[in-house]
Amino acid sequence: MAGTVLRAQHHPDCYPSEGSKALQFFRDALALCPAGTLPPPPSGASLPGIITPHIDFRVSSRAYAAAFRPLLEAPLAETYLILGVGHRSPLEWNLDRRDYVTPLGRAVCARETVDFLASDAPPARIFGPQAHAGEHSIEFALVWLQALHRLHPVAATPFRFAPLLCGSLHAYVEGLVEWDDLEDFHRLTRALAELFRKDPPGDRLRVIVSIDGCHLGPRFEHPFRVTPVLLRATAGWEELLWACAARGDARTFLDWFREEGNDRYFDGIGALALLLAAGAGKFTLQRTYYEQWFTERDASAVTFSSGRVLEKRF
Repeated sequence: MAGTVLRAQHHPDCYPSEGSKALQFFRDALALCPAGTLPPPPSGASLPGIITPHIDFRVSSRAYAAAFRPLLEAPLAETYLILGVGHRSPLEWNLDRRDYVTPLGRAVCARETVDFLASDAPPARIFGPQAHAGEHSIEFALVWLQALHRLHPVAATPFRFAPLLCGSLHAYVEGLVEWDDLEDFHRLTRALAELFRKDPPGDRLRVIVSIDGCHLGPRFEHPFRVTPVLLRATAGWEELLWACAARGDARTFLDWFREEGNDRYFDGIGALALLLAAGAGKFTLQRTYYEQWFTERDASAVTFSSGRVLEKRF
C-alpha cells in the first residue's frame, strides 16, 4: 500500500480539473467570507482546528469559506489530521498510509502519524484501504488545504496529512453496548491523546473535522417529506446538539445522542466524539455558520455547519 497513491475522483463535477482554474475556484470561494465576517472566537482561545462540511462544493462554497477562513488568518501548520466520515467503510475507525493526488498536486501522507495512531490496534480493525478510494470527506478537506497553503499571505509551504475515517458509534447510540465496551474507541482515544500531548494541536499540528449534519426525507429512506416546520424544528435540535458538543465532554455528547436518538441521521458523531475524548475536556466547539439544503424534487434536506475547534484557557 505504501507504494501507491489515491487519486481525487470528484472533479471536474465538483471543482475544476485544471490546477490554475481549481486554485481560482477556491480563491473565489474564500471571497464569499471576507475577513472579519465570522463570529469572533473567545478571547485568548487557541485554534487547534476547524469544523468543515463535506457537502458537494456546488451546494455551498460559502460554508467552506467560513470553515477555512480562520486558517487563512493563522500560521500555517505542518501536519493536518483529517477526521472524516467512513461512508463506505466496514470499520468504525479506518486509517490510510497513501499519498493523494489532486488537481493541485500531490499531498504527502504523514505515515509516522498514521502508524502512531495505529500502533496498538490490530491492523484488520484499523486499515481498510478500499473505503478511502473516492471518499469525499477526505478529498474535499484535502484539496481545500492545498489551496489554503497556496493562498495564505505567508509563502506557500508543504504540509502532510493523516486521514482517519470515523464511524457513527451506532452501537452505543442505540444502547446496544456500554461506554466501557467501546474498546476500539478508547484505544484510539488514548493514542490520539498521546499524540496531542507530544505535539499539541494549534501550532505544527491542526485537526480538520470533516462532517455534515442531518439527512432528512425520502432520499434518505425516511417515511416523510421535509416541510418548513420540520426544517425549523431541526435547526432548533441542532442548536441544542452544538451547545452540548461545546461543553467539550465526549460522553455527555454521546449520551445526548443516546437519549435523543439519531433519527435525523446526523453525519459526524464518531469524529466529534473522538476529538472531544482525546482532548479530555480541553476543547470546545464554536459553530460559525449553518445552512440547510432543501431540494423540492424529493422534499429532502441536508444540513451542514462550519466552525472552530478551540482550546479552553483555564
